[in-house]
Amino acid sequence: MSRSVKDVIPVGHIYIRDNVLDKDTLTGVSESKALWAKDLNLAKKAEYTFFAACGYQHMKYVEAMMGALRSARKMGMGMGKVVGVSKLFSKLGLDITTITAKITASKDDPYTPVLISAISLLRKLGVDVGYLHEEEPCCGSPIYYAGFEDDYAEHATKNYEIFKSFGVKRLIGLVPACTAALKNVYPRYIKGYDLEVQHLLELVGKKLKETGIRPKLKEKVTVTYHDPCQLSRYLELTHEPREIIRSIEGMEFVEPDPEQCGKWSTCCGGGGLEATHPELSERIAVRRAEELLETGASVILSNCPACDLQLTRVTKKLGASVKVIDLVRLLDEALE
Repeated sequence: MSRSVKDVIPVGHIYIRDNVLDKDTLTGVSESKALWAKDLNLAKKAEYTFFAACGYQHMKYVEAMMGALRSARKMGMGMGKVVGVSKLFSKLGLDITTITAKITASKDDPYTPVLISAISLLRKLGVDVGYLHEEEPCCGSPIYYAGFEDDYAEHATKNYEIFKSFGVKRLIGLVPACTAALKNVYPRYIKGYDLEVQHLLELVGKKLKETGIRPKLKEKVTVTYHDPCQLSRYLELTHEPREIIRSIEGMEFVEPDPEQCGKWSTCCGGGGLEATHPELSERIAVRRAEELLETGASVILSNCPACDLQLTRVTKKLGASVKVIDLVRLLDEALE
């Protein structure tokens, strides 16, 4: 990458690009990709292949790294200096990114369990699901959305070859951005792309109808729902999550105004903006949280790791007595 190009691209995007291309992860934190699935006995070959992606399992580190970055800014260190220090330590043989992220990460991790709930949910609905474990690649979507098209095309082609080498035919995605990339963007760069890609909620909604199973909560609760941008606008899935929510017994569903939900839903401010424009990201997140809080719901549901993080952080900052829960976890609980 030329110096002139680097001068106009936000440091945060370059940092994420380097992580994806060099370490095959969003954050660059060194950790086993399959750690979350170690006790689930998932075969590598099955009718459906689950695509776990970086989002949920690395979001606890994103949360910690964003907190560290906010602290650094208070000391007058911008993203550029922080990344520079990290690279300096790397030359000395110290992975300061991994060390910092793991030390500062909260012990309360609401993100990784969503992956486990996803597998539990699919199994309860009779889906034959597998997982590539350590061989699962990063989809590369962050570098596509940041504009690194050539890097992305090469990365996507390599990933497709990995999928084909394991005989993958049907992918079930969970992270909206990754699923949208695999379904809609990969075909633009890969000739003969033939993988069938579904978001988990599509398959779950279909199986609930076929089986006639009625999820049920032990206690009644009032919920509202936040549409992730990638799910509602790129995958055009707005009906499916609502249909699932309304199928759960013991749940009262309330929504913001029509112009604030579905395909018109206000963005949470996440998805990379928090790394490059943190103040703007927070203003957007607060606005979205206030819209959802006006419904009076005691639980905010969503199904995107970035949205879960943003809404959890700002509702706490606003002092709201509301829980932010991923729809997949709640649905898995309702199918006990």
